[in-house]
Amino acid sequence: EILEEYKGAPALDAGLVGAAQSVEHYEIARYGTLIAWAEQLGMKDALPLLRETLKEETATDEALSALGESDANERALQAA
Repeated sequence: EILEEYKGAPALDAGLVGAAQSVEHYEIARYGTLIAWAEQLGMKDALPLLRETLKEETATDEALSALGESDANERALQAA
């Protein structure tokens, strides 16, 4: 319903960026937990992959922040 209501509106882009960031924040928290568990359980082989994935999720979150701050949020404000 929200997608239909805001279809074509700059606010939709800002909302999508925010929703994507919510997913990234969940994933960052989850990978942080998995790293802690792997360390506690002595699963040293899993740590490099988990840490690399956490790094990628963090980079994606930073890219989404930059997108929102440089474009999507400003366009939504101007259209309001």
